[in-house]
Amino acid sequence: MAEMISNRQARKILAVGLLIGFLLNLSGWLGNNFLLREMWNEIGASVSSVAWRDSIWRDIFSFAPDFVYGVAICWLYVKLRPSYGSALSASLRAGLFVAIVGGITTYFAISNSGFIPWRLALASFVLVFATKLPLAVLAGYLIGSGRQSM
Repeated sequence: MAEMISNRQARKILAVGLLIGFLLNLSGWLGNNFLLREMWNEIGASVSSVAWRDSIWRDIFSFAPDFVYGVAICWLYVKLRPSYGSALSASLRAGLFVAIVGGITTYFAISNSGFIPWRLALASFVLVFATKLPLAVLAGYLIGSGRQSM
């Protein structure tokens, strides 16, 4: 039977998850603006003409997923930690799972719909891996070993 998460542990998952979400947003912004800027600029004219881009919804749809991903990484880490002897192994598995699911559902889905080119989707997917995996390790470190005392 699955072990329940205590209130204290849930608060820690949420707090660390929101911090990781903030860092995911920051690292994604840095990567998109410094590493992938030219690719985004190539499609910028057609994207900025979409009406919702000038509303609060743009910000919500841009920033909210990384906070959800951050909390998901932390929750998965806590759930995987007892099954894998290593905190590093559990955090990398949690980060890998969230990176794959988040990357596929985000970049490849919007590329398949014609919103961004495949080349940009692949570059963004690589950026997702480059940011989520180290931040998943940080999440595991901040949460701790997942001991029963939490």
